[in-house]
Amino acid sequence: MTARLAAVAAAHAHILARRRTAVALLALLPLAIYGALYRHSPHAVTVGGVASAFSAGGAAIFSMLPARAADQRLALAGYRPAVLITGRLIVLEAASIVISLITASVMIAGTRPAHPADVFAGVILTGIAAVPLGLALGALLPRELEAVLVLIGIAGIQITADPDTVISALLPFHAASQLLDAGGTPATFWPRPALTAAYSAILLAIAWAAWQHRAGDRRGRPGRRPGRGPALSVLRLRR
Repeated sequence: MTARLAAVAAAHAHILARRRTAVALLALLPLAIYGALYRHSPHAVTVGGVASAFSAGGAAIFSMLPARAADQRLALAGYRPAVLITGRLIVLEAASIVISLITASVMIAGTRPAHPADVFAGVILTGIAAVPLGLALGALLPRELEAVLVLIGIAGIQITADPDTVISALLPFHAASQLLDAGGTPATFWPRPALTAAYSAILLAIAWAAWQHRAGDRRGRPGRRPGRGPALSVLRLRR
């Protein structure tokens, strides 16, 4: 199990490395948005922090869609869906945390908020929720364009909606945006990670169910040849 998990994680790290230009642009996007606002808006940290969802969620989409065919071969070779999703999740969450720390550090240095620890936590929680959201969108939608547009729409609504409205509370970055708000207090911290974890678990369940459905459809098609073994499948995934 551990060896297979490591192999899947390494393969998906290779996929992201091949798309490093797109990933780098996604990582710079929230900083660009923050930079355009930080001298003109009291909500620059909140907007920039929620915009970091584009980085983590976009990377998840770019990891999910190109690997569909390889995932199906790996499943035929005996790899469990939990191993495939967990291996991808490890790489994406690790990358998300690194990007979140850089983004939060720049925003704290520029704005000097009253509670910098809440800014770090808010940006990290945004990335944690964005990864399973990207995986779910990548599993549900057929192409990257549609998945990215939905991600942009969700993040955009979260940024523009009044935090006290029902629609804001139902979106995945609500808890993180409350921590990013410059008026937040440390006393409100602890419910936010729990809410983010619950939302992330629901999104992962959706991604897993969609992946299972697609894999089941592929296995049910006639004329499919069985997998040639996990080692060859992983090598194909890494190319």
